[in-house]
Amino acid sequence: MGLVLGRKECRRVREIDSWTLLYGRRKVGKTTLLRRCARYDIYMTVSQTRESGFLGDRLSPVPLRDAMDDIARTLRSGGAAVIDEFQRLPPEHMDALAQLAPRGILIASGSSYGVVDRILGGGSPLLGHMLPVEIDIISYEDALAQLGDPIMAAIYRDPWIIPFVDSVERLEGRLGELVLIAKGLIGEVFREEERELADTYWRALLMVAEGRWRSSEIAGALGLRGGEASASSMLSRLSRMGLVRGIPTLGRERYNVVRSPALSLMLYAEAKYMVSELGPSSGLPALPLGREIQFSVGEMLAARFGASQHYSPREDVDVVLVRGRRREWAFEVKAGEFSAQEAGAAVERMRRVAEMVGLVSLSGRPPDAGADLSLGPRELLEMARSMSGDLGMPGRGPQPRSPRIALTSRRPSAAQ
Repeated sequence: MGLVLGRKECRRVREIDSWTLLYGRRKVGKTTLLRRCARYDIYMTVSQTRESGFLGDRLSPVPLRDAMDDIARTLRSGGAAVIDEFQRLPPEHMDALAQLAPRGILIASGSSYGVVDRILGGGSPLLGHMLPVEIDIISYEDALAQLGDPIMAAIYRDPWIIPFVDSVERLEGRLGELVLIAKGLIGEVFREEERELADTYWRALLMVAEGRWRSSEIAGALGLRGGEASASSMLSRLSRMGLVRGIPTLGRERYNVVRSPALSLMLYAEAKYMVSELGPSSGLPALPLGREIQFSVGEMLAARFGASQHYSPREDVDVVLVRGRRREWAFEVKAGEFSAQEAGAAVERMRRVAEMVGLVSLSGRPPDAGADLSLGPRELLEMARSMSGDLGMPGRGPQPRSPRIALTSRRPSAAQ
């Protein structure tokens, strides 16, 4: 499948006019975003060996020192350069780049959250020269605005899965293979953070995907010596890596979920049914799609109303939107249709939690039950399209920010 989803970050990337560090978890679409939206004169990817680089789309690497010479000439001439996989760049080259700031425009892309500390932390030669910009998975509203399918929009938020899956049924049929890819991806995230994916972290992720969200429960199940404090530290580290998201509850706890809906579904299937070993079968129960839809829709509603997304497990309310200390909205999100009785009961329950209440159904407009806002699939799609705006749809290559820079290297080094 050749589908590429546009995203609202495209406009921000297109308008970069200073030295900038783009960072985020691996495989969230940073390279695609840069190649389709950034304006640059030279594009270089640092190889895994850290001794060479790939210029533009060329398959043959060149010595890293030569590639960096071309980058330096571009910046000195006022041009724009992209360095992808920036976290692999050896320290001596970062020192050399710092001597060039702020000439030209440098866009560095790092598939690691640790790269932020190395570049913006104390002692870094690039401290004070680069503006950090985080790239997360695709927003639900961007995916929904283009797909029109509220379920696949949640799954496609993690773009690496798009070539493998075109329906929920296809996802269920390929769970065994996809879990192996997922584990490899997570292992790569750890390697970029200069850590190994220990069995303890893998098991913690499986537990979160299974629905065990409390740090105390995870600590007990893993037998951690440090107890809940160790589990909280582990979950915080997984959050920094872009693998886990802690959603505030109405109490003092955080409801931990796997950040990516697609990864969450895969890890759930592995935790419950060991699909990587046994493979999916006809007896495999339905995946918890409703849970993933709930949190994705909640993110979109929080962005729409300019509020913070909360969850209320004790009161059993799917989405609570909080601004300051005010609980402004409560929403019940349902993949299927609401019956009149369900809608009425949900509205009555949510009135005790927030000032205004809403019903959201992916299957049909909710019945009139006294809610302040009722959203069916059509209204949800209209909201997503009104929020998305300029998505930077594919089809146009990047435009050079400056006239073509004449490089002295004998190799072709333009990245267009």
